[in-house]
Amino acid sequence: MWRPVQRNRVMSEINITPLTDVMLVLLVIFMVTTPLIIKAGIDINLPKAHTKTSAPSQHIQITLTANAKLKVNGKKIQFKQLRPYLTKLIKQGADPSVTVSADERVPYGDAVRVLDISRQAGATKLILAAEPLPTRPLSEELLEK
Repeated sequence: MWRPVQRNRVMSEINITPLTDVMLVLLVIFMVTTPLIIKAGIDINLPKAHTKTSAPSQHIQITLTANAKLKVNGKKIQFKQLRPYLTKLIKQGADPSVTVSADERVPYGDAVRVLDISRQAGATKLILAAEPLPTRPLSEELLEK
């Protein structure tokens, strides 16, 4: 028995392939731009260095801006609150590794003070953040600085 082809039939399935493609593209875009957005929110100019240190994934991040503003993991705090706050974080189970990102215009004494307070609070590993220098050979001018 022969049946005619029904061309006006309603399609009952949804093709999700284009939706999946769009979602994957959006995921990649967000993964690439998120670190740039996070770094853009911090107003510091890190000093330059030839070596690069990698920080642990769950470390405590301390930021010291040029205008003497202090942030711990993005939260603004006062210098006098730094030691109790760090002690509390470490006792609550935070990794005792501390990364200090200080603007290059911050006085050396302030950066040392932050490092000392971090050590007193129980930090076992201290890391100073720096921007990598260009990968060209060292010139005499750079060596003299």
